[in-house]
Amino acid sequence: MIADSSTVKVSHRRGWIDYSRGVVIIYVVYRHAMIGLIGAGVSLNNAVYLVQEVSMPVFFIVSGLFIGSSTLKRGLGEFVTFKIKSLLYPYFIWGFIHLTIQILFSHYSNSDKSLTYYLYLFIAPRAIDQFWYLYTLFFSMFIFAVLNFTVLKFKIIPNVIVAVVFCLASYFIKTLWFSFTDILFYYLFLVVGFLLSDFILPANSQFSKGKWLWPALPIFAVLQLFWWMRYPDIDRLVDLDYVGFLAFIPITLLGALLLFIFSHKLEQWEILKPLRYIGSHSLYIYIMHLIFTGAMRVLILRLFPGLPPLAMLVIVMAGGIIFPIVCYRLIQRLNLGFLLEPPESFKKLLFSSKPQ
Repeated sequence: MIADSSTVKVSHRRGWIDYSRGVVIIYVVYRHAMIGLIGAGVSLNNAVYLVQEVSMPVFFIVSGLFIGSSTLKRGLGEFVTFKIKSLLYPYFIWGFIHLTIQILFSHYSNSDKSLTYYLYLFIAPRAIDQFWYLYTLFFSMFIFAVLNFTVLKFKIIPNVIVAVVFCLASYFIKTLWFSFTDILFYYLFLVVGFLLSDFILPANSQFSKGKWLWPALPIFAVLQLFWWMRYPDIDRLVDLDYVGFLAFIPITLLGALLLFIFSHKLEQWEILKPLRYIGSHSLYIYIMHLIFTGAMRVLILRLFPGLPPLAMLVIVMAGGIIFPIVCYRLIQRLNLGFLLEPPESFKKLLFSSKPQ
């Protein structure tokens, strides 16, 4: 979701990546809008059957595509400082805003948050709805940078070993504290992005030509058939047995690669440009969408309770996509940039004044 824009200088790179982000962020909004309506008593069926974690690996892979060049360009200290500004800062600002709105308007929503949840911002990010992602991504990147500058030295085999060990350990280590299990699990996908960057990013790469699709598609189809037969009613990763946990990884990786090649083609054909535009705002949609889907849900159920459930879902989804973009634009126009990145006074107080 979050890529270092200074490393994305070739338009085709940014284009297909934004298409990919667009697809995934729409699914994220869809799932949260659907769950919110079902929780409010609306009769809806899940039309897109996917394990709930299937979308997030794509964002970690995309971030991993640029992490090698970004860390080497900045060095360890500057890289960590940069990520504190771009990940942890919006995590705490928007997590606080999100919690405050949920607490103040708890009588109108499905939320039962209390003041205790402000503490969970620091110690249990999964309790803060979607915001765990920013926390997990920061610490995954931090661990990657520290390990590679001190021990792994950006070598392929050592990075693969560490990532696989972390991922396998995440199956046995189940804890919500400090997003530890999430960091162990999603670290693998960050490293996958790092390892694939030279294969995926160059102009006219073999990846973008799609020749690898022919051997990949039958494998993907067999894995999908296996999943459909063995896990027909499971949509949470934590509910899988060890075989399902292991199968989830290649299924997700192949699915991400298929999404990337599909996005390459959309960019090449120059179609569905609104999808690319949505993807370019995926960070802002991600951090704000639950605020607006919740508000839209409350308004619709109070003003138009007789609407067909599918119409409610479409309207709530549209609000969860459009209003965050509008809000971002207003923040920019009203010079409220401190809501998204640290103001200069804050940077001078806590960080080096060296330009990024």
